[in-house]
Amino acid sequence: MFFSSLTSLVSQAAHPFFILFAWLLATFFALVPNYVFAIALLTIAVMIVVYPITLRGTRSMMKMQLLAPELKRIQTRFKSKPSASVAERQESRQRLNEEMMALYQENGVSPTGGCLTMFLQFPIFIILYDTIKGLIHTVTQHGHVIPLPRYVSSSSKLYHAVAHGHGALQSFGINLADSVRTTGLSFGTRLPLIALILVAIALQYIQMKQLSGRNPTAANPQMQKIQRLFPIIFAIIYIAIPAAVNVYFIVSSLFRVLQQEYMYRRDPHIRASMARLREAPG
Repeated sequence: MFFSSLTSLVSQAAHPFFILFAWLLATFFALVPNYVFAIALLTIAVMIVVYPITLRGTRSMMKMQLLAPELKRIQTRFKSKPSASVAERQESRQRLNEEMMALYQENGVSPTGGCLTMFLQFPIFIILYDTIKGLIHTVTQHGHVIPLPRYVSSSSKLYHAVAHGHGALQSFGINLADSVRTTGLSFGTRLPLIALILVAIALQYIQMKQLSGRNPTAANPQMQKIQRLFPIIFAIIYIAIPAAVNVYFIVSSLFRVLQQEYMYRRDPHIRASMARLREAPG
C-alpha cells in the first residue's frame, strides 16, 4: 500500500516531464518520421541540457585527483592504531572526516561531484521509460486491443503512427516497444534486441575506460568501483526495458564519449588540472 502510494506520488510529480519528453519526441518525429532517429534527437537534446552538470562534475573529479596526495597525508595522520580503543577509533574517524571536509571546502570540491552525471541517468531513464510506456499504452474493449497513446497530442504524427501500428514502434525491422523479456517472440526477433543490449553495455565500458585512461591516478577509488558496476547494473535493466529506451542509452553513451574527448581537449580548467597531474611527482 505504501509503495503504491509512493509510486503514484512520484508519477504525479514527474507527469510534466512525461508531457515534455513526449512533446519533444513528437516534434522530432514530425521532422524525421523514424522512431530511432526521433529518440536519438531527443537524447541529444537532453544531453545538451545536462552538459553544464557533466562539465561541473568532471572538473570536480579532476580537482579530487589533485587533492589525492593531501588526502593520503590526512588519512595517514588520523589512522587508528591497532591497540586503540573503540572511543579512540571513533574520535580518529571523526577528526579524519572533519579534516577531509575542511580540505574539500577550502578547495571548492565535492567528493561526489564526479558521480553526478552517472546518478543523473536514473531520473532521465525513469522519465523516458514512463514516456515510452505511455506511448504504447493500450486498452481492451469488447475483446479488441486498442492503442491509446498517452502524454502526446492526438493530432500529432507520432500519435497517429503509434495508433496505426497498433502500439508497435517499428523501426529498421525492430519493434522498439518490445524487450528481450517480451513473451511470444522468436529467437530471430529477439536477436536484434539482444544486440542492442550488448552494444549499450560495450559503449558504457568504453566510456569508463576512456575516463580511467585519462585519469589513471583517480583520487576516489569508491567512485571508480561505482563506475565499473554501473554497466552491470544497467545490463540487468536493459533486459527488462523496451528497446526504445536502449536506443537512448546507446546514443547517450556515444554522446558522452565524444563529450569527454571534447572536454579534455578544450576545457581550460580540465586541461590545467591534467597539466598539474602530469607534473606531479610519482
